[in-house]
Amino acid sequence: MDIFERIKQNPGPLGQFAQYGEGEYIFPKLEGEIGPRMKFKGKEMICWSINSYLGLANHPEVRKADAEAAEKYGMAYPMGARAMSGQTDLHEELERQFAEFTQKESAFVVNFGYQGMVSCIDALVSKNDVIVYDVDSHACIVDGVRLHFGKRFTYQHNNIESCEKNLERARKITEQTGGGILLITEGVFGMRGEQGILKEICALKSKYNFRLLVDDAHGFGTLGKTGAGAGEEQGVQDQIDIYFSTFAKSLASMGAFFAGDKDIIRYLRYNMRSQTFAKSLPSVLVAGALKRLELLKTRPELKAKLWENVNKLQSALRAEGFNLGTTNTCVTPVYLDGQAIEGTLLVKDLRDNYGIFASIVVYPVIPKGMILLRLIPTAEHTDEDIDITVKAFVSIREKLTTGVYRKMEEEMGFQYKQQL
Repeated sequence: MDIFERIKQNPGPLGQFAQYGEGEYIFPKLEGEIGPRMKFKGKEMICWSINSYLGLANHPEVRKADAEAAEKYGMAYPMGARAMSGQTDLHEELERQFAEFTQKESAFVVNFGYQGMVSCIDALVSKNDVIVYDVDSHACIVDGVRLHFGKRFTYQHNNIESCEKNLERARKITEQTGGGILLITEGVFGMRGEQGILKEICALKSKYNFRLLVDDAHGFGTLGKTGAGAGEEQGVQDQIDIYFSTFAKSLASMGAFFAGDKDIIRYLRYNMRSQTFAKSLPSVLVAGALKRLELLKTRPELKAKLWENVNKLQSALRAEGFNLGTTNTCVTPVYLDGQAIEGTLLVKDLRDNYGIFASIVVYPVIPKGMILLRLIPTAEHTDEDIDITVKAFVSIREKLTTGVYRKMEEEMGFQYKQQL
C-alpha cells in the first residue's frame, strides 16, 4: 500500500479526532500573557493548564532578564553544536549552578527535555544491558527505551513488589550477558500527580546493583526543602545516579539538564547524539534560566504560595467529594465517571459557560468510562480563582451524573461517536 494512502486511512490515535477537535480540544489557542487568567476564543478563562508552577513565566525580573539577554545576544548566539563552536561561559555557569542545587558533582544542559531523555537512554545502555522502568513512564522515557536493542521490562506503577520481581529477571539476564541494569522512573508522574516510590526503589540498590535515572520534570522547583525535587523530598537525592529535569515546568522556559557524577555527565556530554549533532541552546535561554534558578533559590515564598494554593484547591475539591486519586504533589487530577464524548461536552461547557480552561484526559490514557480533568495550580492563582473553579466543578458534575451531557450528545447526533 502507498504510505500516504495508509496514513489517510489511519491518521493515528489523536489524528482521528482532528476534524472536530482541532482548535477546541487539540491545539487550542490560549492568548495573552501567561498566567492564571488567559483568553480562549476571545473570552477570559481561569487557566489550569499552564505549568508555570512558581509564576516565573511573566515575573517582572524574568521578563527583564529575557529582554536584556535578547538585546545582548540575539537568538542565534552561539552558532553550532556545543562540541564544535557552541560552548559559552553562560552554559558552564548554568551547569555549575544546577549541579550545586541538585547536590550532584556535575550537570549537562541540553536543548530539549523530551529529546534529551530519549538520547540519554540511548547513550547509557548497550545491547547487553537491561532496562527496568515504571509502566506509567512519560512518553520520552518510552521512546528512549524503544531504541534499546537489549531486554527491557516494565513494572506495575509504583509497585515495589513488581519492581523487585523485574529487577530479579534483569539480574538473571545480566549474569549471562555481563551487562548492567538501568532502572528508570519519575519523581512525579504528570497525570496521576503521584511521586515515584524513590525511597523504596533506592532500598533495593545494594541487592540488585542497578543504576537509577529519575525524570523529575514536575518535582524540580516544587518538592523538597529547597525545591531540588522528589529525591530531596524523600531523602534519597544522593542515591539518584542521574537526575533529570526540564526547564518547561517550574522554570517556565525551554531546555533541560542532567546531573550526576562527574565522569558520567562527561560521558553523556560526549555521547548524546541529540546534542552532538544539534545547535547549542541559545544564550538568551541560558541567561534566562540563570535568572529563573536564582529566583527559585532566593524566593522561597514563591514555592510557599504555590503550596498554599495547592492545598486550598485540593482540600476544597475533596470537601465537595471529588476523587483526586492518590496525588501527593501539585498536580491535581479530578476523576469523573463518564464517556469520552460526555467529557468533550463537559469541557466545552466549562469553557463556554463557566470560564474555566482545564485539560481533559480520556481513554486510552485512563480506563474507559472515566474522565480526568487535570488542574495545575500555580503561585499566581487566587482564592477567587479556586472558589469559582470548585463551584463550576460541582455544577458540571451534577450535569454529568444527571445525564445532561448524554442527552446533548444524543440530540446533536455526533458523527464521531463511534470513534471514541
